[in-house]
Amino acid sequence: MLALHNACMLQARAFTDPQFKAQDLRGLSPAALAEVAAQILVQINAQSQRIAAQGQQIAERDRAIKFKDAKIERITFELARLKAWKFAARTDAMNAEQRQLFEETLAADESSLQARLEALQAQAAPSTPAPITARRQPKRQALPEHLERVEHHHEPENTACPTQGCGQPMQRVG
Repeated sequence: MLALHNACMLQARAFTDPQFKAQDLRGLSPAALAEVAAQILVQINAQSQRIAAQGQQIAERDRAIKFKDAKIERITFELARLKAWKFAARTDAMNAEQRQLFEETLAADESSLQARLEALQAQAAPSTPAPITARRQPKRQALPEHLERVEHHHEPENTACPTQGCGQPMQRVG
């Protein structure tokens, strides 16, 4: 009876105490050890099932994210293509009636695609981090390679803080 009580106390301690050690099992009877082992196996099984379920949830979310990203990319591509058609030189070759019809359908298509894109991006925004955007290209051209590059650094005369009573050294920024 005392061994069973010790086994119950040991089980409770084993699952709650991170300092549980193998030495705590030495005083138990074989029946109590079997009971503790059975409890531990039940807990391991439950954890394995939870891990498997979480893996399935993660896989489902990954598939949903990939689907939404593909849909956003497709709509963005379609918008870019419509804008290219709208502003390309080919539109000048159309007669007035064709151009008017094209512009009407283009405006309707563009607004519906823009609305769908914004809705998809709003849905995807909370679950995915913002994509890293490429740096914009400067509007001016780069200097020719044959020109000499000269860098000027303007350093202050005194690198101590000018605030009265501070005197700490200044920190370089940039």
